[in-house]
Amino acid sequence: MFRKSDKPAPIPAWDRTSDFTPEPAAQPAFAKATNTANTEKNKEVSAYDLVVEDVKNELKTSRRLAASAYENPTDEDYATVTEVARRLITAYNINAPTRGQPLLVEGPENETAAESERVAKRITEDVLGWGPIAPYMEDTKVEEIFVNGHNHIYIQYAGEVAEEVTTAFRSEYALRMFINNKLDYGAGGRGVTVKTPWRDHRLRDGSRVHVIMDPLVANLGYGGIAITIRRFRSVARGLDDMVNLGSINQQAANFLRAAVKAQLNMCVSGGTGTGKTTFMQVLTSEISKKERVITVEDTPELQLAHIPNWVALITREKAEGIEAVTMADNVRHCLRMRPKRIILGEARGPEMIAILEAMNTGHEGCMFTVHADDAYRTLQRVETLYLKGGMGNVPLLAIRREIAQALNLIINLGVFRMPDGREVRRVKEINYVTGGVEGESITHEPIFAWTYPRGEPEFTGRLEYTHATPAALIRRLEDRVSGWRWAREVG
Repeated sequence: MFRKSDKPAPIPAWDRTSDFTPEPAAQPAFAKATNTANTEKNKEVSAYDLVVEDVKNELKTSRRLAASAYENPTDEDYATVTEVARRLITAYNINAPTRGQPLLVEGPENETAAESERVAKRITEDVLGWGPIAPYMEDTKVEEIFVNGHNHIYIQYAGEVAEEVTTAFRSEYALRMFINNKLDYGAGGRGVTVKTPWRDHRLRDGSRVHVIMDPLVANLGYGGIAITIRRFRSVARGLDDMVNLGSINQQAANFLRAAVKAQLNMCVSGGTGTGKTTFMQVLTSEISKKERVITVEDTPELQLAHIPNWVALITREKAEGIEAVTMADNVRHCLRMRPKRIILGEARGPEMIAILEAMNTGHEGCMFTVHADDAYRTLQRVETLYLKGGMGNVPLLAIRREIAQALNLIINLGVFRMPDGREVRRVKEINYVTGGVEGESITHEPIFAWTYPRGEPEFTGRLEYTHATPAALIRRLEDRVSGWRWAREVG
């Protein structure tokens, strides 16, 4: 008899009565027919999938792994899963013939041990690691991973065009179980369902994951899932690294280093994939460790672990009985947290009003990013986002004056396609917003601009100092940054 504390072990997937009809002792003919029918039925069942589910079930019921192991596993976690997998592979293979199920490991006796070990490692990778895309998640040169359904995976290396690879997931079901396992155990993540068929997620290394599935995906079949993983590649930690990579020249790096220290309000702009977030991350490396910094993002990407007094605020989706928390809400929250600096992720709406108000009420050294192709379009984009925030009753002149008085610098980034097909990211221009409005335009002056020979492709150019000498900007930098001189560092 079982005591209340004696819980029976979970029944393996391959040993459940719903999958097997016992052999009646008095009806051998019936038993033979039943066994044959079960064998035919189970030909469509993947032995591998059954054992993977058994491994997951045992790990879940035994609680041998912490939740963090599913996203950041240790060597001990890998060893635990591999040991469970080995045992369940052996148990499954012993019982499969009598239950009309396909063998998981077949072949000569001298080869089955090695094959069992290979399968155990594969199961471990599927449970804890990244399954078929594991090699690409470990490759530091991989920039993007696109999964279009279970059997179409594309890999994009830095600066190159995405190409399809031969690896694949076992099925759409396996793909969905795989990614939901990652999302469920991730930081604040939840799996995709028919009710909530999309998710944004950030991995511990800073990589971004976007998952969207049927019915929002129309061409991948029933239950089809599309996954986009933008890898976090720590190729540049500071402005000196950017100089070494050729993304910016030394004069511009000297200028931006002083601009951060002098607490100028900055906007980093550029098209999709130009590296706006990465560049803003680089700028934060120049912030003093003594400052209190609050970051506000939709999907957390910025990593400011080098600043001890850092708090990261993120948004929350609306759900049943739960109110949404927007970027604009979080900007207002952080104003009550006495930040020295506010760093906003990509601005897309009402948060633009909140961050401009913060800048205009004494919060210096703020940064944010927007999608725009140059400084002029950046200012237009900021104005448009302000209007989208619902403040349509404010005169345009008043909006432009607020932008002009709040923002100090616009750093615009671009991507250039080289003749060999590579793509390179460069700082295209750095503009100083002078604080005034002339006619319908906010006045701004280029400090650094992209120049290239007439008639030549744009990629042949380079970033050059325009020889501008804005007196108010120079005075602020030299007053606030000890020992820094414009003539020596820039001009």
